[in-house]
Amino acid sequence: MVLTFVGVSYLAIKGSEMQVIKTEIEISAPPSKVWGILTDINHWQEWSPIINASSGEASIGSKLSMTMIGKEEGKDGPKYSPIIEELNEPHYFRWRAHMLAGFIFTNDKVFELEETESGTRLTHTETFKGLLAPIFCGQMDKGVPPMLNAMNKALKELAELKGAAL
Repeated sequence: MVLTFVGVSYLAIKGSEMQVIKTEIEISAPPSKVWGILTDINHWQEWSPIINASSGEASIGSKLSMTMIGKEEGKDGPKYSPIIEELNEPHYFRWRAHMLAGFIFTNDKVFELEETESGTRLTHTETFKGLLAPIFCGQMDKGVPPMLNAMNKALKELAELKGAAL
């Protein structure tokens, strides 16, 4: 009983801390073009190598439907329904997803677009918080950055390929 209390107390304290994973990429396209691709959520599965299915409208309060890739090729991975909490066209896009309840596990995904001389700097960040976050911390440190970088690279290739039109 005491060990259970100590364990839950530890998770509650550690889970209140955010784990932040941040990636960046330079894209030779204007922020408006990158923004147009990012906010066309219904087509993410067509270009993102980490998404098997996606749907939803890019508006504050909108509930999205996301299905990640599975570990086995052609199989679906985790499914979740984030809610868009912030949009500041064409610079900032954030959603939040909950597992069970917010205190159990919360994931925020943030896309920040900054105009540069050569186009756009994309900062793609995911934050994790909640009772289960400390348990999965090591797995997320290893698994999440390659997924974010793969999505960033695919977004870069699409934005640079499309030329001036969207």
